[in-house]
Amino acid sequence: MGAYAEHEQPMLPRHGGGSSGRGDPADDCAGCLGVICIAAVVAALLAVAAIVWYIDQSSMSPEYSVAITAVSGLDPATDLRPGRGVLSPVFNLTVGIASRSALAGGCINPGTSIRVTYSHLHLPMAGGRAPDMCVGPGQSAEPRAAVARGHDVAVPGFLVDRLSEDMRRGEPCSRSSSRS
Repeated sequence: MGAYAEHEQPMLPRHGGGSSGRGDPADDCAGCLGVICIAAVVAALLAVAAIVWYIDQSSMSPEYSVAITAVSGLDPATDLRPGRGVLSPVFNLTVGIASRSALAGGCINPGTSIRVTYSHLHLPMAGGRAPDMCVGPGQSAEPRAAVARGHDVAVPGFLVDRLSEDMRRGEPCSRSSSRS
């Protein structure tokens, strides 16, 4: 051994040393598996949120509006036909539609009818047709004019006084609705 014994180098391990900064390969695999599991959970939560959003948006119905802008032929004092107890009212209306969904629009189809009723009894007063209109997702249409007419509408005696009073006060006395 002689001269080389003084300068003999220590034996280095073949597969790396303990102080080289690299850990056990099993630890590296466990870390990767943890990251993959977290990514999978986040992806699953995002997928569930997307499905819930899609179902919510696709189930939203358009919002329809019908407003009475003017009325004629409805004042019992001047328009009630003597001896018959009937009125022939005319309602000027505006009809609108708005889509609340980001996925689907809406339409008021041709032939959609409008009914105007009075009181909690829903006494039919007039009917007409809504204008055709469509909107895209998230859009609204400007209200369009429509007319509903009633012909010889029989008003029960107990409602004639109430109708007269409502007209004098200028209170809305009718409800309107649409039906396809």
